[in-house]
Amino acid sequence: SALMSDGSVLSRVGTAGVALMARSNNVPVLVCCETYKISNRVQLESITGNELGNPDDVVSAGCAVDGEGEGSSSDSQQNSSIISDWRTVPNLKVMNLLYDLTPSEFVSGIVTEMGILPATSVAVLLREMNPQDTNTAFMGDL
Repeated sequence: SALMSDGSVLSRVGTAGVALMARSNNVPVLVCCETYKISNRVQLESITGNELGNPDDVVSAGCAVDGEGEGSSSDSQQNSSIISDWRTVPNLKVMNLLYDLTPSEFVSGIVTEMGILPATSVAVLLREMNPQDTNTAFMGDL
């Protein structure tokens, strides 16, 4: 897990979905993060640089595909057999992403050992924590 310099949060998969639902229902989202987890990187999406888990974990989740719950109907058995041979289906690749990126717009506040701050202030906090980086960035050709 990491907090990006633009205030977005890289965390376990599902975090962005929960934050999206919270925002759509006007529920504040607070992220707890120690300042050493603040990264000076900016990540625009969840695919590049993500870790992948075992794809069999996704297809063998043990839930019915047709939405009827855990009943033992022939429809859910038939759907699970379609998923079980996913390796033989041409042009199908199952990905088990371990992390997702929560946009800063979904984050109401970030709780750190320095206090609670808005997601828009992460870059300022990063600059204050690493003043040597900002001083040398503009002195490249001197």
